[in-house]
Amino acid sequence: SIFLVLSGYESAHEVALHQPTKLAAMEGVYDGKSREGIIAVGVLNPEKEIGDANKEFLFKIEIPQMLSFLGFHDFNAFVPGINDLVYGNEKMKIESAATKIEKGKKAIAALKAYKEAKKRGEQEAASSALETFKRYEKYFGYGYLEDPKEIIPPVALNFYSFHMMVGLGTWFMLLFFLVLYYAMIGQIERKKMLLRAALFSIPLGYLAAELGWIVAESGRQPWAIQGMLPVGMASSQISVAAVQTTFWLFAVVFTVLLIAEIGIMTKQIKIGMEGH
Repeated sequence: SIFLVLSGYESAHEVALHQPTKLAAMEGVYDGKSREGIIAVGVLNPEKEIGDANKEFLFKIEIPQMLSFLGFHDFNAFVPGINDLVYGNEKMKIESAATKIEKGKKAIAALKAYKEAKKRGEQEAASSALETFKRYEKYFGYGYLEDPKEIIPPVALNFYSFHMMVGLGTWFMLLFFLVLYYAMIGQIERKKMLLRAALFSIPLGYLAAELGWIVAESGRQPWAIQGMLPVGMASSQISVAAVQTTFWLFAVVFTVLLIAEIGIMTKQIKIGMEGH
């Protein structure tokens, strides 16, 4: 947990630079501002929608300026919110998603024109199309989107998953220090409640890991490759029948292996008991 605090610090900076929509969703930031705080505990407003005037939270405890610092290593830095990223922010030079989608469609059209010109042997037309493509290349993936709001990952899922993960990490550190302290002074065996807490915390480690995967995979939506390839374009065209067939084949194989393993273990246990 201590190591993850350090790696999380650097991860927050990388997310802020390369996945701003993910950071905004993780912290429930709709309207960006300088000196943005981080939410220690909060309850999102379920009525809140992108672009409306409803407040973001029903309740929150905020640590001032910490999100700016974690994201950009500067307590005074501007952290863009969901509305800034969807509708743009001229003052902060943030392009709207609609503008990016328009430029992305130009990139897609230019790439298509380049391929066709190369196929026909029209070098001049190919060079012109390639130049246009390079001009809009970084917006390429946006061209496959239709609605500007598609760039925002599920806010509630990411917000609660992230904060539960951080909460569990904090608990693990506290638990570790308590166990270490009482073990060093020779009183750990007397702390039955602490030992029970340590025992019941074992599955929480797996839960924290899964919550981290939710944030990682859900937070990057809609991208398979940030800004370049949406998940919808990256997915394979596999029929339902093919998926079902594969599932049942695996189910049968692993069921047979499970039955065989149980049979072998039972047989060996009986042999061991008879020998004893």
